[in-house]
Amino acid sequence: MGKKQRRNQSRKNAAGALRPAAAFSVTAPAQADEPRRAPVTAKARPGATWAEFGERYRYVNAELKQIGILAGSFLVVLLILSAVIG
Repeated sequence: MGKKQRRNQSRKNAAGALRPAAAFSVTAPAQADEPRRAPVTAKARPGATWAEFGERYRYVNAELKQIGILAGSFLVVLLILSAVIG
């Protein structure tokens, strides 16, 4: 039963794909006399200063310091292990 349905669908799609040429409409090209507009761009807003960023993201600096300390300690441990094992 599934094969019959697939065949019917494929025949319907194939028949529907062919359309008469009269069904398509052709639009007239835009006239060259019309002036073209420049694309709209966003206006630049005043940027934030470094002091504002420092106040706003104060916690980031503290977290970066903690990550740096952890990474440094891991490197030291790996260097000691490579010296002992190797």
